[in-house]
Amino acid sequence: MTPPNTPHPTRRRRLASWAAIVTVALSGCVPASTGTSAGQDAPGSSRSGVACIRNSDADADYCDRFLADLARRTPLDPAQARAAETARQSVARALSGNVLSRCNVEHEPCDAVMAWAEQPATPDHVRSLLATVSENHPQVRLARPDDPAVADTVAFGVLVGQVCVYGYQRLQKDPDQVYAGGPLPQGTCLGP
Repeated sequence: MTPPNTPHPTRRRRLASWAAIVTVALSGCVPASTGTSAGQDAPGSSRSGVACIRNSDADADYCDRFLADLARRTPLDPAQARAAETARQSVARALSGNVLSRCNVEHEPCDAVMAWAEQPATPDHVRSLLATVSENHPQVRLARPDDPAVADTVAFGVLVGQVCVYGYQRLQKDPDQVYAGGPLPQGTCLGP
């Protein structure tokens, strides 16, 4: 018997799944400089309590693509939801380019490192960095119009454990956004 004031186990699982979806969506969409709030029919609108705030450098359809992609993903169970943030952080660290460390610790010429960091990201470079995080083959490509990524970036997705970590990167120094969520219906982290 369930003690009084304790949600039923099925309700707890549903609440945990929604909490994971909201956490994933909001962690990737902020900080931002423009957007709209819940209930408006424009890019940046929210569905089912999930908001997407469009960055100033994002194209007009970015939030629509992001929310459509998120709605197709398999919800994470509670254990996966707990592992999602750790997976997201490990991918973000791997993609960071270690610009400050390379200048300060490894004593590379900072001018050369900064010039390298400001170059556009390439699929091959992003793929090589993701290989250090997961044994699964990452999906990496120039962002397509249907990807949950800003135009003119490199979209990536990799399965870390049972969590998909996906996002996009414009320059070599840092990923622009890194999300963690469930796989798409076909079992991949990016669409085919």
